[in-house]
Amino acid sequence: MGFCIITYDIPDDRLRYAVANKLKDYGLERLQLSVFQGYLTRNRAEELAIVLRELVGDEEADIRIFFICEKCRGRAIVVKERYIVEEEVVVT
Repeated sequence: MGFCIITYDIPDDRLRYAVANKLKDYGLERLQLSVFQGYLTRNRAEELAIVLRELVGDEEADIRIFFICEKCRGRAIVVKERYIVEEEVVVT
């Protein structure tokens, strides 16, 4: 099992909200508005990638899953942290 950072840039509000919820379903936690983190096996990450590809379909999106080794994770420089408020979707 490895530590992962998942980033995404999705213009569509509904799709962005759906992707965030799917990441939560996989046990990942929000680090920033468009960044999640957590532990996944390689197989689980590949499964998540397939699920996200299907969810996004032909919509505009950039989603990336990065595996970060523990040594590198421990070397991260955090300049300042802020409390993340969960993104809300407005359905019109």
